[in-house]
Amino acid sequence: MSSNQDDLSNRLRSGLNRGVAPDLSPDIVSGAPSRPTPHTSNPARAVGIAGAAGLTIAMVTVAALVLTPSLTRQPLFTAAGAPGGAAAASQLGSRDAMSSELKIGWWVDYHYTAAASLPTAGGKGQVYRLVLDNAAPEVRAQALSTALGVSGVPVKADYSDPAYPTWVVGPQDGTGASITYSSYGTGDWWYNDPAAAPPYVCDAPVASDGSSTDTTTNSATESSTGGCMGPVAIDSNTTTQPPAPAPTAANLAPTGDDARSRAQALFASTGYAVDAADIEVTSDTWGTTATAYLTLDGTRTALGWSANWSGTGALSYAAGHSVRAEVRGTFDTISAARAVERLSDNRWYGSPGPDYQGGAMMYASDVARSGAAEGVAPSSGDPGVAPTASPEQPPTETPVDPTLPPIQIDPTPQVIEVTVDNAEATLLLMWGADGNAWLVPGYAMKMQEGWWNAVVSLQDGVIALPAPIEIAPATTEVGLTK
Repeated sequence: MSSNQDDLSNRLRSGLNRGVAPDLSPDIVSGAPSRPTPHTSNPARAVGIAGAAGLTIAMVTVAALVLTPSLTRQPLFTAAGAPGGAAAASQLGSRDAMSSELKIGWWVDYHYTAAASLPTAGGKGQVYRLVLDNAAPEVRAQALSTALGVSGVPVKADYSDPAYPTWVVGPQDGTGASITYSSYGTGDWWYNDPAAAPPYVCDAPVASDGSSTDTTTNSATESSTGGCMGPVAIDSNTTTQPPAPAPTAANLAPTGDDARSRAQALFASTGYAVDAADIEVTSDTWGTTATAYLTLDGTRTALGWSANWSGTGALSYAAGHSVRAEVRGTFDTISAARAVERLSDNRWYGSPGPDYQGGAMMYASDVARSGAAEGVAPSSGDPGVAPTASPEQPPTETPVDPTLPPIQIDPTPQVIEVTVDNAEATLLLMWGADGNAWLVPGYAMKMQEGWWNAVVSLQDGVIALPAPIEIAPATTEVGLTK
């Protein structure tokens, strides 16, 4: 009996000691579910074979995990092309805002460096997919029109495209209230009622002969007199403001909690439930605007809903989306210090929420240097202030000759060193190459000039990036034609 036990022990020991596992193809694991289940002809051996099979499968799985690290999770989505980039170059095609002496300033090279104060530890964050309303487009458009009181049946907009299908209820020429629904992306919709806008009076507009008269017009129509034009620059730091147009009747728009309550009901009727306390309300002499944002985990995102009531008390316009947020998992994120390295790659950009908006990024400080030749006053140095028209030098007429002088271009990039010492974790709106929208973890980083930049913080591989956009260095001259 002992001899048999010893022989069995030796055979078991020999069976388990087979040396290093061989290299195995990933197909053995990935294709296993499609293979037929083995059957045995001897029921008495079924238990033994099942045990051996379990051991074999376990060994194959371990070998595959250890020896084939390429078996990783597929990216959640492929990001759409980077914003900016080639689009910046298209700005060179306009003659009206440029002088023949203009030095192009968009060729700028920003060098970003993380301050020592930025955290160096990563973390985790949730990813959300924004799932479009699954109702048929015409059904969704009809539901929106019912909620907003627009009569009519949904039809495809005149400008609808197979890639961007758009539906309209109501007139498309702006003669009456209408609702427009885009059945792609985030399913954004837009309501507009031109009749809700009140008429206004341009106080003492100046006629061409220097006399003053009162002109009543509709806010949707631009006045041809000087009394309603915008600010006029006197020098780089001073502007004079013409008399502002004034409403012709008392402001009947809702305000405060009344506006919040109305906006809450309006948004709910279109499918977006929000607490009244989370709705922002701003009012002026012209009316009231109420705004709310999709909020997840206490973070306000870039998706907003809005409603505006004019001074007549009628709803003038409203806008929103037709999506719900679907959790796709929790993923590792990189540190804020490491994320600074991604600021130079626009493919990592995502749109932050309203808490990180405001301010404008000026690509070069000398864009308006020669603007005086076109009747544009020099910039005050504030990157958020656009050049304004100068009364001393009115714009010159466009030359009759269709061939215009070449624009001088500085081929040397302007290098700007930026030290980033502020980064706040948030959710960023990011678009996939297939047109779907996502909310992903990222950082909002405040630049030294006061404007915000944003960058995705997901670890490499969670999303796939498109090929980078190559922009050739500028040459010394670019010839433009009308």
